[in-house]
Amino acid sequence: MKLGMFMMPLHPPEKSRTQGFDEDIEVVVAAEEMGFSEVWVGQHHTLAWEPLPSNDIFIASVIPRTSKIRLGPGVTIMPQHHPANVAVRLAMLDHLSRGRLLCGFGQGGVPTDWELFDLPDGKTQGLMTVEAIDMVLKLWQATAPFDFQGQYYRIRIQNPIPELGMGELLRPYQQPHPPIAMSMMKGQSMAATMSGERGYIPLSTNLVPVSTVCEHWQTYCAGAAAAGRPTPDRAIWRISRSIYVGESNEEAWTHCLNGTFGRALEYLITILRQAKSLHLVKHDLSIPDDEVTPAYMMKHLCVIGDRESVTAQLRELYDTTGGFGTLLMIAHDWDDKEKWLRSMQRLAQEVVPALP
Repeated sequence: MKLGMFMMPLHPPEKSRTQGFDEDIEVVVAAEEMGFSEVWVGQHHTLAWEPLPSNDIFIASVIPRTSKIRLGPGVTIMPQHHPANVAVRLAMLDHLSRGRLLCGFGQGGVPTDWELFDLPDGKTQGLMTVEAIDMVLKLWQATAPFDFQGQYYRIRIQNPIPELGMGELLRPYQQPHPPIAMSMMKGQSMAATMSGERGYIPLSTNLVPVSTVCEHWQTYCAGAAAAGRPTPDRAIWRISRSIYVGESNEEAWTHCLNGTFGRALEYLITILRQAKSLHLVKHDLSIPDDEVTPAYMMKHLCVIGDRESVTAQLRELYDTTGGFGTLLMIAHDWDDKEKWLRSMQRLAQEVVPALP
């Protein structure tokens, strides 16, 4: 099993944005030093708890500070960007990183972000996302003149001047393009089906119970089969979990319940409740909404404890899902930097090596 990281990021609103960005950079550098294989970086425009609107700029800032770890937007929210801009910016990141770029694409789910960009309903945004991804892939291979006409975008260069290089788009360092991933929330999500059909990397969210995570793989494989693709290799599957490895079980639970870990879960519960999506986190749909608390989330969705306990929980996750290739640790706020660095170190050097 490989170990990676998924960074939303999560910081309490009162923390200085500058300090938060500095810590985000530092945790990526530390992850590489500890042997993490990859980091995915989130993107939101109007969330005080997740204040990173430009994950491509963030990735550009950590490329020269690292040398091995792979870096990817997790995700580029396609309806909030023009596909041509996405294509050339990601291509440039791929060159700057000498091929260390991973590409995560998705729709986004924050109503105030939709309002900010004057976007239509969620279903329409889903269709926009698919079309935008297709446009990016076309642009990475296109030679002008071209005219790509879609339902939501028309992208064209009709009057190139080849002898001047006018009309030539930057292509990625990796050919035909960097590895592409899509994040999955619902068990039978359109993203899971589309990822399977196209052979994209499946990224399972940390905000659903293991039963839903298992459904992600079933939906992904069904998409692959429907498209006539071979049976997918589980090694490409990424599963995200909030993880804290403490000195003891008691210390780990006390730290998480009373720190920004617990506050972040309270924030996520509130967001999901407002979006009428709180049912997604429940391991049993009969559970009342008011019983979904940070402690509930920690018990059913997180991996918390001492080294032996975390190892056992992750082995159970591996066995229940049938196996996966990369564990993505959610990056939580450094309310106690030394404790979080020790947790990362234990996870990377003691826990993951003991897993399949």
